[in-house]
Amino acid sequence: MEKEIVIICDFQEYDDENILQVITKASSLSNQCNYKVTVLCVGHKDSEQLDKFFQYGADNIVICRQNEPFDMTYFTNIISNMIKTRIPKVILVPESSNGKITASILSARFEVGLIAGCTDIQFDENNELSFLRTAFNSVTIAKNNCSNGEFIIATVKKDIFAKQMKAGQCSGMIEEVTYDDDMEKLSNSWGVLERIEKFDKKEMNNLNKVFCIGRGVKNQDTFEKICQIANKLHVGIVGTRAVVEAGYIEKERMIGQSGKMLASPIYVGFGVSGASQHMIGVKNAEIIVAINKDKNAPIFEYADYAIVDDVEAVLAELEKMAEG
Repeated sequence: MEKEIVIICDFQEYDDENILQVITKASSLSNQCNYKVTVLCVGHKDSEQLDKFFQYGADNIVICRQNEPFDMTYFTNIISNMIKTRIPKVILVPESSNGKITASILSARFEVGLIAGCTDIQFDENNELSFLRTAFNSVTIAKNNCSNGEFIIATVKKDIFAKQMKAGQCSGMIEEVTYDDDMEKLSNSWGVLERIEKFDKKEMNNLNKVFCIGRGVKNQDTFEKICQIANKLHVGIVGTRAVVEAGYIEKERMIGQSGKMLASPIYVGFGVSGASQHMIGVKNAEIIVAINKDKNAPIFEYADYAIVDDVEAVLAELEKMAEG
């Protein structure tokens, strides 16, 4: 089996421009190393869309057609099984919210290096792949070579590479694969319960109270319950980076160093661990209430009121308050 440059295509957060840009770059690299360009897909796209991948440089497409709602665990399990049947030199992932999570999971699962946010990929003097990315608040360019593991994973930002359609008629091989519908899912898998509309940035500063949802909220029922109580009590909903990157809360509602600075007087954290990057965004809150069953969670160092308990138990009391 020939070595390949593999690209992961996520139809749930599909971006036509980004995937075609990545395929174009992969095709350019393959011309220098004589590797095949293979796109791994999960979900449904019509034949016209798949043919477009060939027009921009793909040699092979492997697709698992699925009708089920997107589930990150299910998606990465299918992609992992696809990878095991191939010999990738590098795996390129378009940098979406799902893409970053997928790349991280695959890097840990296969024990290979991950280079995030690539701005260029090129061959060095030893004919090995080098990855360029910005560093130190984007004031310098770092050159990375990754040698651990059988292959390398890299996420690629949108509009870094130009897309270029190949001349002439283009075709390739489409391989359809299937996997059992009952593939194991983690019990704490998230699902998208509601898409919260984007709001005016000024609204963030007008919220008197906010509920902040953290990684410790691990099931759909709890997530939904927090949102329902917040609506009844006229409380805003915000989140940590992990929750925002998973796609459950809009980025405008992310609190922290790379998000928004909270100006609300009262902050209630549900399952928030209290990472320093997040707490920077909470420093202006007058009252911090922390709810976490881990008594050693860092957030308790900042909290005015600390509740060491399961989030569900606290929500039961809040429900009574909301109904009263």
